[in-house]
Amino acid sequence: MLKTVTEFRRLSGTAFRAVGLSMAVRLVSVLLLWMGAPALLQATTPDQAVTLHAQPRICVVPAGEQSCSLQLQVTWTSATARNVCLQLHGQSATLQCWQAQQSGSFSMMLAQTENILIQLLDAQNLEVLSEVDIPVIKRDLRDTRRRRRHAWSVF
Repeated sequence: MLKTVTEFRRLSGTAFRAVGLSMAVRLVSVLLLWMGAPALLQATTPDQAVTLHAQPRICVVPAGEQSCSLQLQVTWTSATARNVCLQLHGQSATLQCWQAQQSGSFSMMLAQTENILIQLLDAQNLEVLSEVDIPVIKRDLRDTRRRRRHAWSVF
């Protein structure tokens, strides 16, 4: 801490002599804002902290099929009791809603061809509180695993 203060004094003194009073004031105000910004962010976020987790984190389309099928399990937690709804992005129907709860879980079978975006919405104003993206990967592993020659072959 003492090293930081002495470096700041040396820096501010150099800036004051080289640039002038107005630039030194700007530098000091930016440094004070930069040092105080994390405290402001920490003060505002814990009340609105909402976490959303989904399993599995990835969905792989099997060879020869068009879509992936998965047993989707979603859990969410909040620091305060909330009215929230779970929804798949792009669909108007909600999957499930909770009233005055701090946590919840939901499970369903799902078959998708495109990436899955799950959103947790505030029930009153439909604001997105948290979202999770599950990528759908289309990959045929047969070509990548085939050996072209024996390991011991020179040619």
